[in-house]
Amino acid sequence: MPLEILTTSEISELLKALASLLWPIFAFVVLFLFRSQLADAIGRFKKGKLLGQEVELNDSLANLQRSASQLSEEVSAIPSSEVESSDGNELEDDESSVKAIIHEAARSPKAALILLAAEIEKEAKQTLASIGKLKGRKSINLRQAIDELDSHYGLPRHISSSLRLFWETRNKIIHGGETDERNILSAIDSGVSILKSLQALPRETNWVHHPGVPIFSDSKCTVPISNGKGVILKSASSSGAKIFYRIFPTTRTHFEKGRKVAWEWSHENSWSDAWYRDPESNEIKLAWNSSMEFVGRHLDEV
Repeated sequence: MPLEILTTSEISELLKALASLLWPIFAFVVLFLFRSQLADAIGRFKKGKLLGQEVELNDSLANLQRSASQLSEEVSAIPSSEVESSDGNELEDDESSVKAIIHEAARSPKAALILLAAEIEKEAKQTLASIGKLKGRKSINLRQAIDELDSHYGLPRHISSSLRLFWETRNKIIHGGETDERNILSAIDSGVSILKSLQALPRETNWVHHPGVPIFSDSKCTVPISNGKGVILKSASSSGAKIFYRIFPTTRTHFEKGRKVAWEWSHENSWSDAWYRDPESNEIKLAWNSSMEFVGRHLDEV
């Protein structure tokens, strides 16, 4: 039987069919012969995929640790004060927040890192409120808070850079995917140094001692002032060594005895000379000669 002569298109189709049949065999042979080299290449690819992120993260952690270490040295000269609490029975313990973070780190390092970042933000914001620099604002970003604290205190040289590095590291860990727990714990260790440094900044502390006593326009307390009351604050100096009381006019009704308050004022109302009866001794005392309105929010609500 004579052989048929195939056309060019038929030859092309035949070659395609043979290629589709032979390709799996060829691929199997290649995989078998070069299996060890391919395994090494895949390992390098996987490592290389994360290498940029891991190297960048490790660099951030190393810089953060160096900066936080320098920061700890710079603030070591600032005495940490023990300020008596509003009821006089126990001392405030700034370490409680740190202990909570360490406890959480044993359970979930990522959760502890998020908690620590929130504590640093809160501490910076409440410090501004305590020194009268928050000025009624409901929100402020951490960078702006630190800049304003630096303007007021002249912060240790490394606190700003430490905070920037901590925040960058926090974002990389939280949003950048998985990383070794040792890296997270390292960031937590550095962040705790930053938090303690903020807690060491000197500031007065003010508690509500009495939410509102009647005030009078005469020294015999016979003519009441109807458009306000006097809020009595119990105050502690920045060192905690001095405790004193003072009274200011207010129209606000949110004050609760024993709560810490921000150092905040309103220029909309002001009062001239006023007197009041001390609620404990019943003694008539001069409240103030002139004063603006005290409107301080509870410190844990700023």
